[in-house]
Amino acid sequence: MLKEYNVAFGKTPSEYEERVAFYNRADHLLALVRERVDIGRYDDFFKAVCFELGLRASDYKRDYSRNGSLFMNLGSIAGNDFHKMVEILIASLKTAKANPSLYSFIDDSISEIMARSTPAIGISYASGMFYPGGEPALDHDLINHSLLVLAPYPAEDKDLRLALNDYRAGKKHGIIETCYRCVEGLTRHLLKNEETLISNKAELDRRLGMANEWKKILYNYINFGNEYARHAGEDRHNVTDAEVEAYLYQTCLLIRLIVKIAN
Repeated sequence: MLKEYNVAFGKTPSEYEERVAFYNRADHLLALVRERVDIGRYDDFFKAVCFELGLRASDYKRDYSRNGSLFMNLGSIAGNDFHKMVEILIASLKTAKANPSLYSFIDDSISEIMARSTPAIGISYASGMFYPGGEPALDHDLINHSLLVLAPYPAEDKDLRLALNDYRAGKKHGIIETCYRCVEGLTRHLLKNEETLISNKAELDRRLGMANEWKKILYNYINFGNEYARHAGEDRHNVTDAEVEAYLYQTCLLIRLIVKIAN
């Protein structure tokens, strides 16, 4: 309702305001996680999250045991730091994978929190991961969709998530190679061979049934990724941040095409 009210009355929350609201809602979510987990298991959960974050759980013990729990709420680790809160949510999701009901609760709750946020917050969320918010329509229809359809392809799912994590962390180098490897793996699944993407590009084009104009885009995508990976050096091709982002979105478009054909 608040989001709709802001739209109706032309109120545009700033990035700072959106991130403060996100932080507070996430802190409430983590308090609810504590209530949903048995006391002994919560302590184990807390220690496992700290392990993921590279923190010493003993630094966050209470001075006294309240309700049998040794540790404070997970949200207290964040110290009013938005990015740290996002990292805690990521670590909590990873730790909760062994408990499907808890994982679903955290995942659904994060989705609900994000639904209350505006694009000003600067991040997006889908399928258990955060990434920088780009164009909302592209993020929803390309990135979110790609994460969903890659579930049957664990190696390629891992590659796309790695590329998105690097993108979220602001790492420009390595993203193109990882995207290329993802498409190469999917192509091998589609064509049922172990050839390289360069070797498979003509057959991939035939299976996708692309018009000549789209064929050129496909070939340029493959050739660019192949050439980029072949040339060593941090500044190869002097690729810009915008070009890396475009390659990532183009990868998601190809994932969508390939999976549709494969199925």
